[in-house]
Amino acid sequence: MYLPQPNMVLEAPECGISGSAMLALHTCLAEDGIGKFPKLCWSSPPVGIPVKEYILLCEDPDPPIPSMVITHGLFYGIPPSTNVALHDDVQPDRDPKSRLTLSGWRYVPNIMKKPYIGPAPPLGHGTHRYIFTIIALGEALEFDRPDQVKQKQIRDAIMGKVIGWGQWTGTFARPWP
Repeated sequence: MYLPQPNMVLEAPECGISGSAMLALHTCLAEDGIGKFPKLCWSSPPVGIPVKEYILLCEDPDPPIPSMVITHGLFYGIPPSTNVALHDDVQPDRDPKSRLTLSGWRYVPNIMKKPYIGPAPPLGHGTHRYIFTIIALGEALEFDRPDQVKQKQIRDAIMGKVIGWGQWTGTFARPWP
């Protein structure tokens, strides 16, 4: 199924409508210097095919290196009964080699080898967009080695399985002090 337009609603109630500035607690300005994952809520896709799992992705398409996109978080194996993601949902379980979160979701480690990192654009680089995308799949993903899955494998595996998607974009800038 080809879906050029989103058919799901993804919201970040704490931050506001898509395009809103992210709160400091969700960014590198937070006390921990990393930032909390914002609460996200989504609707189910309006199609007759039942959802088998969700994928949640957060990317920064505005890094200082042209044509590069920074992945802040990539989660899959999210149960079809789930329609909310909280900070604790994306925290790693006790065994980092398992690539499981506390909620039992699978993740692909980001550039910092973590499940998720908050926005932290370079000082003075201007406003960056942080695009959160929820993807509904009509078939569950299966990998022989889920502890070694790469982002490209997920991108390839979802072909022909997407039955819905939605996006919310937050913005953040770090001006020079």
